Amino acid sequence: LKTLFEIVLFEDCSNQWSLSRPMLSLILLNEQIYSDLKMQIIASQPAEKQQRLATCFEKLMENVSRTLESKNRDKFTQNLTIFRHDFRAKK
Repeated sequence: LKTLFEIVLFEDCSNQWSLSRPMLSLILLNEQIYSDLKMQIIASQPAEKQQRLATCFEKLMENVSRTLESKNRDKFTQNLTIFRHDFRAKK
């Protein structure tokens, strides 16, 4: 999961859809690991980027339920695209 987030945030990734599917599954599989990982990733950023990244993480799971239904996966994929854009756009 950490590697997938690093690819989305820091590398050129033209297809978030292919990454979003396993990411949502892993997040839902163990939400505590996701929460811990989120804090690690935020802490690894320079102080001036930490709040922006924390906000991006909050929005990532907005309107995403705890299911793997197709409609829910699509919403997560949309949120992931926004997550990446919002974090990278304001560098």
